[in-house]
Amino acid sequence: MNPAEAKPTHWSLSKGATGRLITAADQSAGLRDEQQERFAAWEIDVPTGRALTETLILLAVHAAVRDDAWNDANTSRVTPGRLDLHSIAESLRTRPQHELFASLPATLADQDARRIDQLRLMSYSVTSRSTLSLERLVQEAAMMIRAAADAVPGPTQTLGDLLWPTP
Repeated sequence: MNPAEAKPTHWSLSKGATGRLITAADQSAGLRDEQQERFAAWEIDVPTGRALTETLILLAVHAAVRDDAWNDANTSRVTPGRLDLHSIAESLRTRPQHELFASLPATLADQDARRIDQLRLMSYSVTSRSTLSLERLVQEAAMMIRAAADAVPGPTQTLGDLLWPTP
């Protein structure tokens, strides 16, 4: 089978959607500057905090795509496009964190694997500092998802609105 003809996976769909979501969030006025200030106040290295926040967004989108596939008997219709951005942000804040790591692909790019391992360690850590840092990163990721939603005009704010904007 030609790799170009391969059916996209939940993970590859989620990665593509996450990239567009982050781009839209970054266009929000002042978001990056405010984010850097928060990371500095929390004593989180800015590049590391940003990378982990982006990975949390990816995990949240992936979890929403998986949930959509599970709930839809017609899996050929499963796309991240119909997923509501505000629901993804809320789910990230309320979902048990171990669920974010469920059903990940067996093989991941090295960078993704390292970041996910960092988040797993923070998730399962017994130190209050790691727990607090992870909670802050989750809040930051949810804030970025909401900023991306705010960038979408119209009555709905779905991933599809970011992926396929109407002119």
